[in-house]
Amino acid sequence: MMRSSAMAASSLLSDKLQVRPIGLDDHADVRYLHAQSLSAQTLDVLTDEEVAAFKALVYSPAYADLLMQEEVYGAWLDRDLVGTVSWHAIGDDGQSAGIGPVFVRYARLGIGRRLLAEAEARAHQSGFDKFAGWATANAVPFFERLGYRIVSRGVKSLSPACALPVAFLRKELVVA
Repeated sequence: MMRSSAMAASSLLSDKLQVRPIGLDDHADVRYLHAQSLSAQTLDVLTDEEVAAFKALVYSPAYADLLMQEEVYGAWLDRDLVGTVSWHAIGDDGQSAGIGPVFVRYARLGIGRRLLAEAEARAHQSGFDKFAGWATANAVPFFERLGYRIVSRGVKSLSPACALPVAFLRKELVVA
């Protein structure tokens, strides 16, 4: 019964969910979502110090600069921002797109899946068929279910004061 309830909620949510680009006016909502999502969903994988460093970065002026370097998409449920993802070109080969972390307010309702599909589609439409990203340990299974594979583990430095232990991931589209 619990599974069918979750599926029904996911289906209803999918019908009401709107995905659109994030604008400057959305940055306060993005900051709040990113800080709360990382705090709530990484309790078992990040230290209190790592979470605090990430929150300090999110609420710093430098975070707006980081957001402006990527195409950021938000998932909106009515007027509430419930998820984000981003992408940008990386590397010199002209074929790789960097997929940013997926932040969601409500896990396991299909929001992250929909956002990741949107970022991959936008990147693919722009000529990219290889994707690279990073994820904290709690998010790795999500990415693996969607075709990503771990290529290494290490530390992602987001700023001089914020570095997180992560898995680096890759995915290549099979174009028929």
